[in-house]
Formats: sequence, structure tokens, C-alpha cells
Amino acid sequence: MARSRVGVARSLVVVALLAGCVHAPEPAPPPPRTVTLDEVTHALPDKVKDKAGWADDILVAIRLAGKEATAERACAVIAVIGQESGFVPDPAVADLPRIVRAGLVEKLAPLGPLAEPALAAILEGKAPGSPTTFGERIERLKTERDLDRLFRDIAAAYRGQAPGTFAVASALSLLLGKGSFEDLNPVTTAGSMQVKVSFAREAGVREDLDDATVRELLYTRGGGVRFGTARLIGYAASYDDVSYRFADYNAGIYASRNAAFQAMLSEVTGIALVPDGDLLAWDQGGDVKDVETNTLRALRTFGAAHGLSSWPVNGDAKKEKSAAFEGTKSWQSVRAAWEEKTGKLAPYARIPEVALSSPKLRTPRTTAWFAASVKKRYQACRARVPS
Repeated sequence: MARSRVGVARSLVVVALLAGCVHAPEPAPPPPRTVTLDEVTHALPDKVKDKAGWADDILVAIRLAGKEATAERACAVIAVIGQESGFVPDPAVADLPRIVRAGLVEKLAPLGPLAEPALAAILEGKAPGSPTTFGERIERLKTERDLDRLFRDIAAAYRGQAPGTFAVASALSLLLGKGSFEDLNPVTTAGSMQVKVSFAREAGVREDLDDATVRELLYTRGGGVRFGTARLIGYAASYDDVSYRFADYNAGIYASRNAAFQAMLSEVTGIALVPDGDLLAWDQGGDVKDVETNTLRALRTFGAAHGLSSWPVNGDAKKEKSAAFEGTKSWQSVRAAWEEKTGKLAPYARIPEVALSSPKLRTPRTTAWFAASVKKRYQACRARVPS
């Protein structure tokens, strides 16, 4: 009997010890704390005028993007504004008249012999009821809003059937294809966050806003922050570093994710690729060009060796601007092949290698430079916001 009691006691001790080794499930992390208007105001750089106004616009823009206003998101927006405009809703562009004239010459060049008379017709034209020619207005340009209104007036003037302009309008229509006269504008980003005008226009269509309304909104403080914030944080990506989102803002949505995919594809196929974040070639209207890029060629080569035919590969590549690309056979197969070859976990993102080209830039820059510069501003902002 005594032995039995001892055995039972020992068993209870063992059970107790084993129970102590079982860990209770980890509690779910608390939701990220949202920031207040006062905190965002304090997070802004000292030089900013009307801090409360900017802070309110930033919080509204984050909520309109369908996100919680966390310190990370607020500082990401603040960092991009600081980088792109220094908190100026309608920033002036240095040497703007020269940029516009040079841009017109370049865009009209494909017209050949018609280029010179087309340019002369544009410069000599006037908006209805205005005594000032478009050429004279170009010489007075200072800000992006001035520029945008000029090209809208040019478009309005040449859409008519005025004698002597029809031939020019027809030639320009052939040049622009599905575009419009506004597409002659060499400056394609606008507002305090220098968001792409094409992105703002697409967002406006979804909200039943006409083109003129969207363009005018871009040059207001609230509108510029609204469209820029939607562009910056309005999509899901599994980035572990905010630098990748800044790179995407500069190079294109999911460019950092796609650049990592290109690098892995290059390694498993042995085909040299520049990891620029674009698998396909896209036109200004957001449609795929009928061009076989090096990346698509490499992806087809990979597919042929791994049981993926060209048709689904092409369809997968067209999803490169969306989260859906991560569910494709191409995405999964390339990553699996890379992991098998290297014995490492496939990286989700890398900074894309893109050389920046803009009439506003005075010195050569890259997307890597942009992301690093914005990241510094982001870190400075985070230091001003309580944890």
C-alpha cells in the first residue's frame, strides 16, 4: 500500500512537471495605437507653416485610404511630403518655361515635317476670350497649377473646328493615339506629394470626379495629400521595411516585390535581367505594350523548363501590379526553384534598380537614393512621435 501511494505521488509530480512545460498560447498583440491630431502636429518639421492644417489633412487622407492613422503611416506621409515639396501645396518648378518648350519639341518630334508647324500653331493659339497667346503664357509659368491650366486651355482651343487648326489637331491625334492634348504636358507628377497625375485621374474616375476637378484638387493642400497618401499606403504588401514602400512610390506599385522576383528569375534561368520592378512594358494609360521584355522572355524560358506554358505565364505577368501576382504559378514556381537552388528562403523584396528621369531633376538620381532619403525623414519623424 505504501509503495502504491509513493508511485501515485511520483506520477503526480511527473504530470505536474510536464504541465509546467506546456506554454499557454501567446496573447494576440494589441492593435496598433492611432495617433492624435496633436501628435501628428508635433511630428511635423519645425519649418512647416500651419502645422495643424497639414496634420488634419494627413489624418483625413489616411482614413480615406481605408487605413488606421498609426504613427508609422502618418510619418510615412510626412516623409514623402517633406521630400517631394517641402510642404508646399503647389510647388514652383525652376526653369519651367524652358522645360515646357523642350518637352513640346521632344513630344512633337515623331510628327516629322509637321512638328514645326504644329508647335507654331500651339504657341500662337489663344484660349477663348484671352488676348495672351499660349507661347506668351509659357514664358510666365511658375507653378504646376499654372502649367496644368495652360495645357487644359490648349486642349480646349484645339478640340474645336477652327479653320487652319484641324490639320494640326489631326496630326496630334495620330501622335497621341488614345491620349489627349493634356498628354503633351512634360510634367507628369503634381502637388505636395508629387503623385502621378495618371494615378489621381484613375482614382477620380472611381469616385465619379471629372478630370478637371481632380486636377484642381491636386494643387490644393488637402487634395495633394489625399491622392498621394492613397498612392503610398493604399495597397497591401508584406514589406518588412518601409524603404520598400518608398521605393514603390517612386518606381511603381509592387516594384520592390517584383524586383526581388526578377533577381531570383535571373539566377535560376541564367538570363541577365535588370531588377527594375517591371516585368512588362506599360504605356502611360496603364495598358500593356505589345513588346516582349527581357523579363517576360526569361519567364517563358523558365516556364518551358517547369511545365508552364506561355499562355498562363503571360497572364501571370499581367498581374504584376497587384497582390494577385503572389498567388500565381509563376510567382510560386520561381521562388521554389530559387530556394531549392540556394538553400535559402526566397526574399520578398529588394530596392529596384531604376535611374530617375524627369525634367525637374537637375542631377542624376536613382530609386535607391529616393528611398534612402525619404527613410531618413521618416526616422526623424518617428523620433518626434511618442511610442
